[in-house]
Amino acid sequence: MSDRLRARLGDAAARAGVVAPDLEPWAVEARWADERSRFLEVDGARVHYRDEGSATASPSGRPVAGVTGDSPTLLLVHGTFASLHTWDPWVDRLTDEYRVVRVDLPGHGLTGPHAGGYRMADLVAFLERVRAALGLEAVVVAGNSRGGEVAWRYALDYPDRVAALVLLDSMGYPVPSRPAVVEAATNPALQRAFRWVTPKSLVRRTLSQVYHDPTAWDETTVERYHDLLRREGNREALVAIVERDLDPTHRHGELADLTVPTLVQWGTHDAWIPASVGEKFAHDVPGAVYRTYPAGHVPMEETPGATASDLRAFLGSHVR
Repeated sequence: MSDRLRARLGDAAARAGVVAPDLEPWAVEARWADERSRFLEVDGARVHYRDEGSATASPSGRPVAGVTGDSPTLLLVHGTFASLHTWDPWVDRLTDEYRVVRVDLPGHGLTGPHAGGYRMADLVAFLERVRAALGLEAVVVAGNSRGGEVAWRYALDYPDRVAALVLLDSMGYPVPSRPAVVEAATNPALQRAFRWVTPKSLVRRTLSQVYHDPTAWDETTVERYHDLLRREGNREALVAIVERDLDPTHRHGELADLTVPTLVQWGTHDAWIPASVGEKFAHDVPGAVYRTYPAGHVPMEETPGATASDLRAFLGSHVR
């Protein structure tokens, strides 16, 4: 094969997203940060977060009827391979009544790699440092997928910091299979290639498993996931994060020790973590309220109206 032909094939592969080099942080931020984006230094890392809404005022600054200064702040934690963007539909529906803070976890989104480590305990400690840096009092911690496990472990380790817990299709129990992107990141034969060869087809396949409703995502969603995955350092971080899942240490036996009001929300069509796992959470967490939705792995995106409405009702009944 001539050098010219090899170069042409390489250019075509790059355009197709097969050979996908890292993107510099400034380039990714230019596309996926906006006027709501803020950055905070935690352990030397530049952490991307958004802090929106208010417990006492509407976006216009006028008081919101029925809202008191005691309304809790929501702290939202996304899952593996995702970013704080996954919470957009909730933010649109909840910031009239609540202050909503969401953050890109280490190795995800615009935050990028983090020297503090990627074990579950490291992510829990990271969340506490973010809460402290922002000066938040007791919060309602809501987490999806891996973010769900970060959330319930946070509630175990920092019960005085948590007013309530919301778990959406949360990790925490063994499951029979893992997502395609996780298999690629943990397969020894593929790990080296994963650093550079991250085709958009892999992103599309992954998203087709995440969402039950095929109309819930589009090419813009693919572009966002692909770009954020390629943010410098994120692919190495993802490998480190999912490798930690091979550690057989689990804490789900401690769920019975949770003392905070807990709402469990689950998509009945979740292809990654079946609803039977949601039932285990509902059974094992004392007093948990369990709700299901005709959705896949991210019910806050596919059924935002119903999930946000149930959250409001739950907080109205269980958090004062």
